[in-house]
Amino acid sequence: MGTALLARGLEPGVSPERWLHERVDEITAVHAAHAAAGAELLVTCTFNLASSRVNRAAVEDLAALAVAAARGAAPGKAIAGGIGPSGLAVPARPRPRSAELAALYSRAFSALAAEGADLLWAESQYAAVEARMAVRCALQSGKPVVATVVFTDADERRAALPDGTPVDELLQELAELGCAAVGVNCLLPGTPGVAELVARVARSVAVPVVAKPSAGLPGHVITPEAFGAWCASLRTAGASWIGGCCGATADHVAAAARALHGG
Repeated sequence: MGTALLARGLEPGVSPERWLHERVDEITAVHAAHAAAGAELLVTCTFNLASSRVNRAAVEDLAALAVAAARGAAPGKAIAGGIGPSGLAVPARPRPRSAELAALYSRAFSALAAEGADLLWAESQYAAVEARMAVRCALQSGKPVVATVVFTDADERRAALPDGTPVDELLQELAELGCAAVGVNCLLPGTPGVAELVARVARSVAVPVVAKPSAGLPGHVITPEAFGAWCASLRTAGASWIGGCCGATADHVAAAARALHGG
């Protein structure tokens, strides 16, 4: 969603959620294009809902606008209320307080659940302490919860978050906490070790494995055909929930749908 809105004129550095008020038709158009391309599940434009990038007083209003935009653009499709990191768990800051994280995530996920999101998605998590808290807060809603984490590279034996936590161990822990699906997202083309990691996770968890790779960043986006082939390889490795992250246009979604469904 973020890179799609940048392509539509969103200024760099501006929170995409701002367009829920100013240009919601652009957000709706992105959702509609993805749905028409074959997406079965859409993620709301609420990545920053638990961060300081949005006005805390506007959390409930933004959740309502975002769910309505996705639902209106794609009737009958599943809608995931997606939230990314709070921004508190970074090396330059002290370890975030549990109460602070809980307050942010509980409010944001509760707002999305109240507006009728079919499931909740804690995405792009890069710190174990925050991923655990996000999942616990989302589970309080009673909705199905998905959690995906990010990492930069891996070898055949190990992939780790920036804080050093092994990805496969954390995903197993999140699955045991009660997630309906777990996996990875925002994998840039050429990231080493992705298929091996997906295969390891698929062998160790009892829930579906998610792979939501990026098609690339502006100026370095792979072709839809290459993206579709990558998605097919991730399914072969063991992923069963597959989609597109940064740079994935409707054409990339369509290519993935063809590759995955034999069309």
